[in-house]
Amino acid sequence: MKAQAAGAGKDIEYYARALRAPRIGDGYRPLANTAREAGWTHEEYLAAVLSREVAEREASGSALRIKAARFPGHKMLEDFNFEHQPAADRSLIAHLGTGVFGLLRSFRTAD
Repeated sequence: MKAQAAGAGKDIEYYARALRAPRIGDGYRPLANTAREAGWTHEEYLAAVLSREVAEREASGSALRIKAARFPGHKMLEDFNFEHQPAADRSLIAHLGTGVFGLLRSFRTAD
């Protein structure tokens, strides 16, 4: 049984390299152990493996784009200094920080 698992592991590592999805090759074993212990279905395990790959790919892609942009520093919305921009509407800034832009009309002021 262990020989079959070792063979399957080599196959998974090969397929992960062929698909250019290195995180699958790196992380399938710990997730497999978790899946066995928790009694996950095959579909739940596959979804967890793919989810991890997608999440890490998106994070590394964001990091690469930020690095390529050569920003002078990394700023967070929480660090915004409203004292330097007294005209800034705190509720509007907080709303924009959520990424939900469909309700923007409710923040417009009457002319």
